[in-house]
Amino acid sequence: MNLSEKEKIVAIMKKNSLHAYLATCDGDQPRVRPVSPIIEDDMSVWVTTFCTSRKVKQIRQNSKICLAFVEQPKGEKCAILIGEAEIIENLEEKKRVWNLANFDLSQYFSDGPESSEFCLLKIKIKKIEWRDSWTSKTKIYEPEQK
Repeated sequence: MNLSEKEKIVAIMKKNSLHAYLATCDGDQPRVRPVSPIIEDDMSVWVTTFCTSRKVKQIRQNSKICLAFVEQPKGEKCAILIGEAEIIENLEEKKRVWNLANFDLSQYFSDGPESSEFCLLKIKIKKIEWRDSWTSKTKIYEPEQK
């Protein structure tokens, strides 16, 4: 993949990060809910949530997820991430990602990243299916596995 395509994917995710949808597995039933992921230029993807949320319970049981970014209002551009979510316990990483958020996390976690209820999920990307227009063919991005 050339750099400009990777940049296009990151741009789609960043532009639509306040209207993304995360699917987890609840037994054999998929569960979808809106989330506001934090996207870094290097394609790192983070989701913040409450430690006691159903999504965290489901991820503890089965880490496989799907995360959809769909351009509003018509859905022309989209990026669908397929991968796994990892619960991050490291306080330094929580603080770093907290400061990257483009929304006010303190309205949910008044004690900041040290809050016992603050949970940080790292999305490990296996594959991204994406398009940059309705007329473009859906493309596949697969990161090199480390």
